[in-house]
Amino acid sequence: MDTSRFHAIRTRAVKLAVAAVVIVMLGIVALAPNGQQERAAASPSDLVSFRPDGTILMARPGVTAPVLEVYEDYQCPYCRDFERLNGGVVREWAVQGKVAVIIHPFTVFGENTRVTRDNSRRALMASLCVTDPRKWLDFHDALYSHQPEETLAGGFAVEELVGYAKGIGIAESEFTTCLNSQETADRADALSKLAFARGVQGTPTIRLDGRDLDWSTSWATPVQQV
Repeated sequence: MDTSRFHAIRTRAVKLAVAAVVIVMLGIVALAPNGQQERAAASPSDLVSFRPDGTILMARPGVTAPVLEVYEDYQCPYCRDFERLNGGVVREWAVQGKVAVIIHPFTVFGENTRVTRDNSRRALMASLCVTDPRKWLDFHDALYSHQPEETLAGGFAVEELVGYAKGIGIAESEFTTCLNSQETADRADALSKLAFARGVQGTPTIRLDGRDLDWSTSWATPVQQV
């Protein structure tokens, strides 16, 4: 997918009615039973688990609804914007037991943007090589904090990805072997096919129980008003 299409997708998302988004966000808060809201806080990393299809679940035990899905591409600058704007709110809701979060990392860029696609795919493969769920969010955040320019050839270089992994305590040899394996490449491609099969055409795509949400406005304010 080229950059112009990203801009078009983002423009359509921004045009969603802000009032409707606020109502949906308030609905999420209202759905949480009082007992869940009062439970002692946990770290978001303690709630992470890996699903068989390669997606990531962040939820308290027993919390299965509502489901907030995040479709993201580590090379997508708008995904980075979403993380900076609302990523913390999403994690707070998961810790409070208000939502079950499912994260779908994938490569949205097509062959017509080969350099950008290659950068994205390397980062995606690297995220699949984090085998300790308690370290997954740290690596996820490192990818966004070091996101290269979309058109930078060799962005998310292997040695850089290995360095991010070492920085959070992941064994270098195992991570490097995983990153260079065909099995990991196949898993990454399967994740991308899964996202497209579910009708995702741009990133970030954020869905609450299957309904697309406007990610470009802050979700913190409605929560604070409750």
